[in-house]
Amino acid sequence: MALRAVRRLATAALVVAALSVVCFGLLDAAPGDPAASVLEARSGGRPPSPAAIAELRGEMGLDDPPPVRYWRWASHALRGDLGTSYMSGRPVTETLGDTVPWTLLLTASAVLLSFAAALAVGLVAALTRRAWLRRGIDLLLFVMGGMPGFVVALLLLYAFAAATHLMPSGGVSRPGEPVTAYGLLAHLMLPACALAFGHHFGVYVRLVENGVGRLRDAPHVQNARVRGLPRRTVVVRHLMRPGLVPFTARLGVGVGTLVAGVYATEVIFSWPGMGREAISAARAQDHPLLIAIVLVTGLIVIAANLAAELIVAALDPRARTGRADAA
Repeated sequence: MALRAVRRLATAALVVAALSVVCFGLLDAAPGDPAASVLEARSGGRPPSPAAIAELRGEMGLDDPPPVRYWRWASHALRGDLGTSYMSGRPVTETLGDTVPWTLLLTASAVLLSFAAALAVGLVAALTRRAWLRRGIDLLLFVMGGMPGFVVALLLLYAFAAATHLMPSGGVSRPGEPVTAYGLLAHLMLPACALAFGHHFGVYVRLVENGVGRLRDAPHVQNARVRGLPRRTVVVRHLMRPGLVPFTARLGVGVGTLVAGVYATEVIFSWPGMGREAISAARAQDHPLLIAIVLVTGLIVIAANLAAELIVAALDPRARTGRADAA
């Protein structure tokens, strides 16, 4: 297990390096001039002169060849210096320090909520003998599967904030009030639900239902029941543990889907995470900040996949020796 983790970490480092190269190259090839965007923002929208653009490009080092600029950025990044935002003038690490914790909190809350809800609904669908209940779950998943995440977010916002005022509509606290644990939980509920119950939720439920359902009448489960083991022991040890392996593996990949949708959700609910910063950086061609956000996003996805793989190895002993596929 330790050797596998080391190998995965080495692979993750290579993936991050490749991601930085691709991101740097795409931003360099994108139309527009970051220096012109900065000068236009500083002057309130007035077009800058070519001389001013040329002077600022020299100060920003944009006239150097792309390999030189990438090596300069990478050498500083390895020392923890991700550069300075073109628009705000703040170090990128400070901006990330203000926004990444909020994105991680929202993503982790959505993952836990999605995991718990999919586990509960999937187990009911797999173990129930009531046909009407199964049809109800199928109808619910069919409706949810056809709705993109931003549609779910808008529906929740309308139903629980605009129409009924049961929940706050956005932010992490009321204007002018400090952030408290209770207030943060209330503001977190709607965006976390919007992320958790997107179109991917039905996939999670089906994985739990199929994984547990195919083992319901398996010989070893029937033998455990005949031996008089408690129902809870049969479900947890003989059904859930082996039956949740596909679900756990897919959940790690699904975090990437959640992270991709978290930015739109943050904008809809005015959540102070990386989403708003990413959109602002893209509009302003703030390359240092945008590259850093892309890399942090990649790291979150890589960490989620590594965690899922380690959990799968703990649930399925065959995965530790690489024989899971062969069995």
